[in-house]
Amino acid sequence: MKNNQQEGFGSEEGSVDNEENSNKNKKKADFNLTESVKIGQQADEEEEEELGNSLFIFSPTNPLRDFLRNFIMNSYFAGFIYHMIALNSMLLSLDEPQLADPFQKKTIALMLLIISIIFVFECVIKIIAQGFYFGKKTYLRDPWNILDFIIVMFSIITWVLEAVMDGADMSFIRGFRALRALRPLRVVSKNEGIKTVVNSLLESIPALLNVLLIVLLFLLVFGILGIQLFKGQLGRCSEPNELT
Repeated sequence: MKNNQQEGFGSEEGSVDNEENSNKNKKKADFNLTESVKIGQQADEEEEEELGNSLFIFSPTNPLRDFLRNFIMNSYFAGFIYHMIALNSMLLSLDEPQLADPFQKKTIALMLLIISIIFVFECVIKIIAQGFYFGKKTYLRDPWNILDFIIVMFSIITWVLEAVMDGADMSFIRGFRALRALRPLRVVSKNEGIKTVVNSLLESIPALLNVLLIVLLFLLVFGILGIQLFKGQLGRCSEPNELT
């Protein structure tokens, strides 16, 4: 009887311990869940603070801004811009001064205009989605986006000058048109691999200056030696009757 009573007490104590452990596990799970929710809410709040209001109009939760943000992050959008840059580069290579066919001139000019409009819309979409300047992750905080923005602004300035100076002397506008040659550089801002290579080259310029100074020093030394050893010995006159 005593053994049976002891076994009963032991089983009751074991069940109580199991219930306590299960309660502790539930409390831990609930605590972890609430902590994860708090961390997620804090991350969302921090992201909203970093994004801010785009152009002081569109909030981070604005449906249009959210749609445009997802739109520019789509891989198809990036591929389309790549193809437009490649097509623009090809058209610029075909647009030569000696091109005489008026149909080809009009076709190239029209296609370049359409591509320029596409680039302007891309810039506007990114500014709405990311914000213009005020904020940590806005459009102009990226140096490569500054390059894109400058190229787009030169296109807009060229359109305005052509509209205002219609029929007048437009020779000075050729300088703005020549800046279209910078458009292929937009590939650098779109491709992370090329961007990494270019950034590495730019960061290595200070070290390359030291190498350049050493090379110039050696060239100077060997130039002086060449003048001292070979001056007047390597020249010849093609006309023997004339003294030079």
